[in-house]
Amino acid sequence: MPKHRTIILRVAGLFVSCLLVLAGILMLRRSSIIPGLVMTIAATLLFVLTAFFNEKYPLGDDDAQAFKPYLAPVLFWLGSAISLVFVVSAMSDPERRASVDRWVTAGWFGSLLCLIIGMLWVTHWRPPKWRQIRDWFGQNKQELLIVTALLLVGAFLRTYILTQHPYPWSGDEASVGIEGSRILKGEVTDFFAAGWSGQPNWSFVPTALAEIILGKTILAIRVVSVTEGTLAILFLYLLARELFGRTIAALAAGFLVAFPVHIQFSRIGVNNIIDSLTVCLVLWLVIRAIRKGRPSDYLWAGIAGGLAFYTYVGSRLVLALAFFVLAYTAIRQRGFLRSHLSHLGIFLAGVVVAIAPLGYYFIRHPDIFMTRIGQESIFLNHWLVTQSQRSGQSIPAILWKQFTDTVLVYISQPAVGNFFNSPMPYLTIIGSIFFLFGMGYAFIKLLETRMMTLLVWFWLMVIVGGVLTLSPPANTRLVMTAPAVALFLALGIYKFTDYILKLKIFNQRWQTIVSAVLVLFLVAQNIAFYFGIYRYRDYFEDASSEFSQQIGLELQRLGPDYDYYLFGLPRVFAAFPTTVFLAPDNEMFDLNDDSVDNLTLRPGKANIFVAIPENRSDLEAIAQKYPGGTWEEIPRHYKVEVLYYAYIIRP
Repeated sequence: MPKHRTIILRVAGLFVSCLLVLAGILMLRRSSIIPGLVMTIAATLLFVLTAFFNEKYPLGDDDAQAFKPYLAPVLFWLGSAISLVFVVSAMSDPERRASVDRWVTAGWFGSLLCLIIGMLWVTHWRPPKWRQIRDWFGQNKQELLIVTALLLVGAFLRTYILTQHPYPWSGDEASVGIEGSRILKGEVTDFFAAGWSGQPNWSFVPTALAEIILGKTILAIRVVSVTEGTLAILFLYLLARELFGRTIAALAAGFLVAFPVHIQFSRIGVNNIIDSLTVCLVLWLVIRAIRKGRPSDYLWAGIAGGLAFYTYVGSRLVLALAFFVLAYTAIRQRGFLRSHLSHLGIFLAGVVVAIAPLGYYFIRHPDIFMTRIGQESIFLNHWLVTQSQRSGQSIPAILWKQFTDTVLVYISQPAVGNFFNSPMPYLTIIGSIFFLFGMGYAFIKLLETRMMTLLVWFWLMVIVGGVLTLSPPANTRLVMTAPAVALFLALGIYKFTDYILKLKIFNQRWQTIVSAVLVLFLVAQNIAFYFGIYRYRDYFEDASSEFSQQIGLELQRLGPDYDYYLFGLPRVFAAFPTTVFLAPDNEMFDLNDDSVDNLTLRPGKANIFVAIPENRSDLEAIAQKYPGGTWEEIPRHYKVEVLYYAYIIRP
């Protein structure tokens, strides 16, 4: 920093006055009179005071020389702030055109880029030379081989028979695919708004990119989750290495490779799995910044924490965890706040610049921000009080059941519903033992920053994402705990073998071997369950989703010239997201027994009439009205029963 603090105050005064006057003028032009006047007056007063101070206490030659190295970074940071003001100002126009949306996106990227360039400039960053890179690879060859092997195995387990398992394809996956298609069609231009289920439009961009490469297919939707789930293994390793060292990092990442609940959500085309990636990435960057103390590391951590808001709803808690770790470190380390105040300011700047456009959107649309929270919270939708009145149970009794239903899914109760529906708990018996050992050890060392971080991470998600939401165990909302579970388990195995080591039963080398064997045994158990019992007993089955997938594929085969009529109410409807995604060009109509007499077919179109088994009689009435068609009976995939009946009238 500059030698004299007065230089910082002068620059800050000029910097803030420029931003305030710009924001005030833009507000006045948007007819926000009172806040605009307040900002312009404040900016003018600040500028006058700064100018007066400069006249009374002019800078000396030494002061000017001390400030010169910071001139370029300050200009970049000023450019970042001004760009952000223009972005937010443009977003305040609800009737802006698509071309303005593109400029808003470009302005946000420009703001981030200026912030980063300014930081790299002031820290004199230089790209590493080829010799340094080569030496680093040579020094870390063994570790790189281990991590690469873990990632390759993790990627294989997440891509093997990906389109066949889990089966069937869900409507939520199709909804994500439809959002990706809307981006490709140009129907979505405002990326700082929300789409399906209140999720930010940026969260659907990876799906759109996958559709460009792989087309509008099940594979395209699911491969995004595969990528995110595999990257979560990498960043769990980096986080665990930062917290506990290489051995526990390898054990934790090795377990996560085949953790069934993590594999499941890495193979489903919804956005939940990214929670396990963002939490590992952001916490790794924060803890790394605290250890190294470099301004640039704090900036990367802040930007990553802000960008987490652009993903799945659960990742919003990641930023809260990052702030908690910094606050707890400030409490635990004497003098941390005083010596790292500027670093914390850099972290906050990264968060603000990254999150500002989406934050502004959510401030203007709090109902959208609360969409999923309002739907699932037992408090906000009055479920808790209503359930107490309906069941006659006290509120504490209901909360206790919510707690046990959530917590015991890890070790003793089946993981029912919520995109998993496993007959088993998340962990095997042996896995449960080491998980509990690891958590117990963490509680003993509670005051250590790393243990507190791990415990708060796990229990925050259990309480907020499980206990206080509907239908526990909420598998979709507990995905963020998967890396924490892997860390507890790895810690338990390591401490268990360390205890045996201290009894002189075996030496240090054998401790590593025994730990690795235990993890490999758990991996084998998990793989056998997920790709064996879980798959072939069809625990993921859902007749309505299976129907929608199969009829969508059938419409794909028939082509867009076929009109689709369905007798599926009240169980399933024609324009189910899966069917729409697979066959977007077919006309779709819902029918019931009262609409047969008045039905008129469109001229020049072929027709396919479909009925779920309980509505077959309605299909027979169609066959009587329009004779000459072809009957089909489609069986279910894993069960000996009829999925649907079809009556096809060809051209």
